[in-house]
Amino acid sequence: MSKHILIIQQSANKIPGSIIKTAASLNAQIRIIKLWHKNMAIPSSLNKYDALVVLDAAPPPANHENPPCLNRLHEVITKSLEDDRPFLGIGRGLHLLAAHYKAVIDDNYVPDIGFITGYLTHKGREHPIFENLPDKFLLFKWHRQAVMSPTPANIDILASSVSCQIEAMSIAGRPHIIGLQFMNNNAALKDVKKYIINDKNWLSSHDQQALPTITDEAARLGSIATNHFSAIFSNFINMI
Repeated sequence: MSKHILIIQQSANKIPGSIIKTAASLNAQIRIIKLWHKNMAIPSSLNKYDALVVLDAAPPPANHENPPCLNRLHEVITKSLEDDRPFLGIGRGLHLLAAHYKAVIDDNYVPDIGFITGYLTHKGREHPIFENLPDKFLLFKWHRQAVMSPTPANIDILASSVSCQIEAMSIAGRPHIIGLQFMNNNAALKDVKKYIINDKNWLSSHDQQALPTITDEAARLGSIATNHFSAIFSNFINMI
């Protein structure tokens, strides 16, 4: 029986990417809500959906003010979690999940841009979302903010990196509620190039000399990171 997944896309340039192909390969039916479209509202009821996925968003403004549409998204996430519906948050989607459980989200000590190595924790190695993945794997990173320490007791850290304590998380006793800080669904070279173009204002405050290196890395490593994400998202669908 097909699984029905509702995907909330918060920004035009933060696309589902490889999610679409992976979902189709497992006969999962997806509906994408583009949050910035006035005529594309989030459904009033989630009853027909087996899972909720919240994608990454554009980097927040310097004053950290949230757009008004986030109020409705917070309501939907809260209702979905109350219903115990499987949830996957990516990037800012992880932040919204963590904030629901009273975690603090703030600027990380260093912006994370490009490809780095992530490491599964003991809990990560035992978690079904990382089944058949190696203990260390490639992450595509594109964020300034992160979950701050100390983390709430009910957040299980599944993966970490040298620059970010929480690269993946789950909720204790609810393994189907998951957040990923990395954006491997957009690790393909064509998507990385779009990131660089669309986020040029945000990137202007960072090391511009690193950008050619990122595109070179995407050409070499993007397909590997994408394959890792396909395995992760396949595991998520199988958990539904």
